[in-house]
Amino acid sequence: MTNKFARKFDLNKLVGDAPLWWQDLLSQLKPAGEALNTYGLRLAVRENYLNFYHNGQAIAKVGFNRDKQLYTEQHIKYVFKGADTQDKTKMSGDELTLVNPTDPTQIAHYLGCETLNQWISETKNYSGEEKEFVDCVVAANNAVIDMEVGLPGSGYRIDLAALEQHGDEICLVFWEAKLTTDGRCRSNSENPKVLEQLARYRDFLTDSDRQAELKKAYVVTCQVLLHVNQLAGKPTDTLIEQIATGKSKLTIDSEPRLLLSYSAKDDKRNIWPRHEEKLRQHNIVMQVMTETSDYLLQQGVVK
Repeated sequence: MTNKFARKFDLNKLVGDAPLWWQDLLSQLKPAGEALNTYGLRLAVRENYLNFYHNGQAIAKVGFNRDKQLYTEQHIKYVFKGADTQDKTKMSGDELTLVNPTDPTQIAHYLGCETLNQWISETKNYSGEEKEFVDCVVAANNAVIDMEVGLPGSGYRIDLAALEQHGDEICLVFWEAKLTTDGRCRSNSENPKVLEQLARYRDFLTDSDRQAELKKAYVVTCQVLLHVNQLAGKPTDTLIEQIATGKSKLTIDSEPRLLLSYSAKDDKRNIWPRHEEKLRQHNIVMQVMTETSDYLLQQGVVK
């Protein structure tokens, strides 16, 4: 088996006064169910670090260094004008200075939320329609607990993980989001490429060892989300709290779901319905949203 699927972050290491930049990240945190607005941030729990996103763009990667100091890591393209590589810069503890690793003569100073908001503004150059669609869904659904879910060893990322109440159980479900203009959802053949993507997800989710990893990882995720929301003075959805506190057990829905965003102005020839019908013939679980949708994820099996 490849690397294990894991989620963890030791918030007990947060002792004493937190760095200014950490306080700023918390002040702009928008849990699932809240509108992102201009400078809001979403939180995703990873293995030993946290990711703060704005419209799918990673603004800050937060973890602990070997000295048990909290650090934040940023893509230099958000920090330094003209930088266009994937290199990153870092601040640790109370440090408020960032150095461009590709040009050490370039130094930036962190001046509080003003600086954080400048970084967020830079993401506008990189975010796309699909990422914005996904965040609209997050804003409308309190029980989304993860985004950009990377599957170890596959190179694939599922867009959303959310909790659903199924009778006495709380179930974790996974959604792959696409625009209906995406060529992977359209095909002149009988098998659009997105079906292969969903099949790979299904193989991962049905594996018994992977299911055990997912359950363990997402209990921890709920615990971290609850803790961080409390630090930020933010509410936590009841389902998340029940999993975090052990009041309810977590189950896994092994059938990945397809979430589609349809825009009539992008389908002037009205050709999408035949592509949608082709997808539905494969008996996959899918939901189509439009510009007038409330962005609420349908519960249970959607076909």
